[in-house]
Amino acid sequence: MLKMSDTPIRGFLPFFANVGLQVAFLVPTPTGYQKSIMDATLPLREMLREAGIHNYAEQKQGPKFKALVKTYYLTPDRMIETEASLYRPITKQGDPRIWFYNLKQYCVPCNLLAVLANKGNMYVLNLSNEEIVESMNSGFIREVIQQFVDDDNAIAKELLAKIQEIHNRGFLPSITVGDPGVGDTLENALGISRNPSKLPDYKGIELKASRTSTYNKPKTSNRVNLFTQVPDWANSRGMDRVKLLDTYGYWAEQKDGSQRFDLNCTLRANVPNPQGLYLEVDVDNDLLINYYTKDDVVRRYVAQWSFLLLKQRLLEKHKETFWVKATSKIENGQEYFRYDKIVHTKNPNASLFPQLIDEGIITVDYIMHRKENGTVRDHGFPFKIFPKDLDLLFPEPKTYELI
Repeated sequence: MLKMSDTPIRGFLPFFANVGLQVAFLVPTPTGYQKSIMDATLPLREMLREAGIHNYAEQKQGPKFKALVKTYYLTPDRMIETEASLYRPITKQGDPRIWFYNLKQYCVPCNLLAVLANKGNMYVLNLSNEEIVESMNSGFIREVIQQFVDDDNAIAKELLAKIQEIHNRGFLPSITVGDPGVGDTLENALGISRNPSKLPDYKGIELKASRTSTYNKPKTSNRVNLFTQVPDWANSRGMDRVKLLDTYGYWAEQKDGSQRFDLNCTLRANVPNPQGLYLEVDVDNDLLINYYTKDDVVRRYVAQWSFLLLKQRLLEKHKETFWVKATSKIENGQEYFRYDKIVHTKNPNASLFPQLIDEGIITVDYIMHRKENGTVRDHGFPFKIFPKDLDLLFPEPKTYELI
C-alpha cells in the first residue's frame, strides 16, 4: 500500500519524531478507493490499541461487529468531522479493514495520509496536499498538533507531580523484602495495585524504579529491566525451560546453608559466561540465538528469540517510561527508600535493539531454579541495560532531579 504513495514518507518522519507523537501512514489504492476500503496496517492497529481506541485482535468478524470512531479531517484552517469504520470481514481470514467516510472529498487515490490519535478520536492529514503541509509547519494545523503534544504531556506532568510529593515525604519503609521492594513501594505510594500485566503501569506510562545508592555508602550502578520475554521454545529445537535448567544448571549454596539447583547468569553477545552461554545476533534470519561453548564443545545451539517479537515488546512496554532512581537506607533491619531522580523516555528506537545487543549493551539474564517439589521456577528472562546507556535506545531522555 505505502509503495503506491505519490509523496515520499521519508520527508515527514523528522517532523513527527520531533513532536513526539505516534503516527500511522495509509495510502488509499485506486481499487480500495473505489470500493471504500483500506487495510488497517499493523502500525495503525498498534496505535489504536495503545491509544485505547480500538483493538482489532478482540474484534469479531462480520458487519454487525463493526466499530465507528469519531474522526476529523484536518485542513489548513479547520477540522471537518466524520467517522471511521473499523471492521474485520467474514472473508479473507478477517483481515482488519478501515474506511473513513467522505474520504473521497478529502483526497485522491495514492495520496499519503497520516493518522493521529488523541482523546479517543482520530485525525487525518493529507500529506500530499501542499497547503496542509504548510499549515503543519506554521498555521492552524500546527496549533492543533501542539495541543495534541500538550495533551500527551499532561499525564507525564501529573505523574511527575505525584512522585515529587512522594519524594517530599522522605524515606518510606519498603513494603516488600528484597529487590522488588523499590518498585513495589513506589507503586503502593502512587496507589497502584501490583499485578502481572505486561501493560504500562500509570495511564500508559511504564514505571521502572531502581536503587542508585545506599544512604552513606558509595553509589551503585545496577542494570535496569527493559522487559521480560521467554525464548521461542516452539522453534528452539526441543529446548524448554526444564531442559535448560537440567543441562546448564549447577548446585549453589543458599544464605541458609542449603543447596539448590540454580541457573543464575547473564548472557552477553559473543562472550561466553562462566556457564559457557552467550548470545549471537543472526542478522539474516532476524533472530537472537543463545549458543553454548565450553571445553570440547565448540558451538552448541541452545535457544532463540525473534527480533520482531522483541522489538514489539520494547515498543509495547516503553512507549513512555519513568525510570525512577531511589536512595536506599537500612535501619533496624528495615529498608527505606527516598525517590530522588527521574529519567523520562519516550518512543524507543527499536531498530537499534539488535545492534545494542551485539555490542553487549543490552543483556539477557537466566534466573531460574528447581523448587523442592521438583518443578522449575524462572523470573521471565529479563532483558536489561545500564541506566547510563538509556540514551542509546531512547531519543532525548529528560532528567528531573527531585529536590
